[in-house]
Amino acid sequence: MATTFHYLVPIDFTPVTENALVFALDAAKYNNGDIVLLHIISNTKERIAAEKNLHDLAAKYQTPEVKISTRVVIGKVLRDIGIIADSIGVQLIIMGTHSTSIWQKIFGSPALSVISNSNVPIILTQQDTSFHKIKSIVMTVDLARESVQVVRYASRVAQVFNSKIYLVGQRYSDEGLMQKIEVNLRVANGYLQEQGLDATIHLLDSTNFEKNLIEYSREVNADLLAATHYQDMFSLFSTNLIQSLAENELAIPVMTFDGEDTSSGSQFGFITQ
Repeated sequence: MATTFHYLVPIDFTPVTENALVFALDAAKYNNGDIVLLHIISNTKERIAAEKNLHDLAAKYQTPEVKISTRVVIGKVLRDIGIIADSIGVQLIIMGTHSTSIWQKIFGSPALSVISNSNVPIILTQQDTSFHKIKSIVMTVDLARESVQVVRYASRVAQVFNSKIYLVGQRYSDEGLMQKIEVNLRVANGYLQEQGLDATIHLLDSTNFEKNLIEYSREVNADLLAATHYQDMFSLFSTNLIQSLAENELAIPVMTFDGEDTSSGSQFGFITQ
């Protein structure tokens, strides 16, 4: 497993994506990482101006500690970010998210394809998000077994930054549901223990779960939230939850990953692939 992360930062020359670059730059300094800035254009006529603007942005933030390179690609923004990230071998995409007023335009069904088309985990940042050394990660686990998938990626970040992971699930009154959530929490915790990581389990009341989750994140001084995203099944990790977490009032960055099809193979084998 690599201890150095290569980051991809999609840039549209707005302040929020420039802040995502600042976040990636600060993160890369902790683990000898490097950064690729990506701008996607729709036609060749845009290339010269785009390359100049992207080069100027890279030069503005270039430091001796972190290499910043640039790529201008003709394509579709929402479809191709993940494809490009996978093809160049980065470990994380750092993507700035825009304001709530235009959220549905950039993170509705079309924009969710950025996540669903990517085999690379994504960290979503807000305009006010600033990087802090990732000492604590709050990871949510749901009833569906796919929800533990993000533990693979959270564990890699935790190993780089020597983070503690707080596994959080809902407290259900139904005994059968509690058994399911407890199994998922044990599986996730067991995997983290195997990786030599410090992890604890915490249950939150299901009423106002998202609010309780953010409040708990405040209590443990969370530096990163982590949750698996999947949109093809009914679950806690709906589009609304990922949207809510990405807009959280504490501006904590959110790591997410699209749950794979795990219908075949061992029940939880996908977290060790």
